[in-house]
Amino acid sequence: MATSGSVTVTDADYLRILIHGTTAFELLRTGLEFGLFERLEESGGMDLPQVAAALGVREQPARVLLLGLTSLFLLEKQGEKYVNAPMTRRKLLRAGPRFLGELVDIQAKIINAGMADFAESVRRDTNVGLRHIDGPGTTLYERITAHPHLQEVFYANMGNASRKAFIQILDLYDFSAARHVIDIGGGDGTNSVELAKRYPKLEVTVFDQESVTELAAQRIADPDLRKRVHFHAGDLLTDALPEGADTILFFHIFEIWSLERNVELLRRCHAALPAGGVCLIYNFTSNDEGTGSMSAGLLSPYFLTLASGEGMVYSPDDMERAIRDAGFSRVDRYQNLGFSHALVVGHK
Repeated sequence: MATSGSVTVTDADYLRILIHGTTAFELLRTGLEFGLFERLEESGGMDLPQVAAALGVREQPARVLLLGLTSLFLLEKQGEKYVNAPMTRRKLLRAGPRFLGELVDIQAKIINAGMADFAESVRRDTNVGLRHIDGPGTTLYERITAHPHLQEVFYANMGNASRKAFIQILDLYDFSAARHVIDIGGGDGTNSVELAKRYPKLEVTVFDQESVTELAAQRIADPDLRKRVHFHAGDLLTDALPEGADTILFFHIFEIWSLERNVELLRRCHAALPAGGVCLIYNFTSNDEGTGSMSAGLLSPYFLTLASGEGMVYSPDDMERAIRDAGFSRVDRYQNLGFSHALVVGHK
């Protein structure tokens, strides 16, 4: 049963979704690939023959698709017509406020094949699933540099997720005292550009792999932003951080690595900052009890199996302990933020 903002299923159906999860995902992905949700929205609903004609397929496969999507509460049937469910309107229409298409793309093209190796990754404590992507390095971030099309898919999703989550940081944290910010692992520069737009006197440096910074730099057209948003190529694990910053963003980095490596990286951030400098850790979090949320539980295997072989979605307690162990003298903590995020700020 689906109601506004919630879906209720029996225990048996919940287990069916878990067991047949690949099928459920492919039903969703296929609906997006055929543009079904947009077609239904534009038409105000269609019956089976109309859907088959609109998709250019025969009625039998169209019926299979419609049955699957309706059983998953993504579509509803009103008389003979199929229409989008409310959550589909919110999250599966390209013009919707919370479109998840980029997340579906990265799952389909990068993540899903590797997740078949989760059990072996648990057994061996390393990212066995990375074997599905050839290339240099021992992390997903290195491997995709050999596959520009996968790199585009990856950073399209990361940029979209960052855009949505970063808005609440701009409303929560005051950067007016900062002069120069380093955005570590800043990817396509989404956060840096938004920050520079909000604070016209601020300089921001994106520190990431060379292939990523080259891609990101090409996307900034505004002349003023091009003067204030810089790109510094380097390896976070081995290269020195850019100099001259008083603020460091450690955004969506913490979950990639083990706690021990995070402390090591945060010590390098501490050393690079002047007295009074700040380091902001911001990422997805689990609860402190280690029982959820579901998003934390489902995202963590990706970091072990594919991304790095050592990370997971940590709790705010983990973040605070790590930044204190790195030498920061005062720590501010903001948790239970939207998008299952928390912010921990260390002051030197």
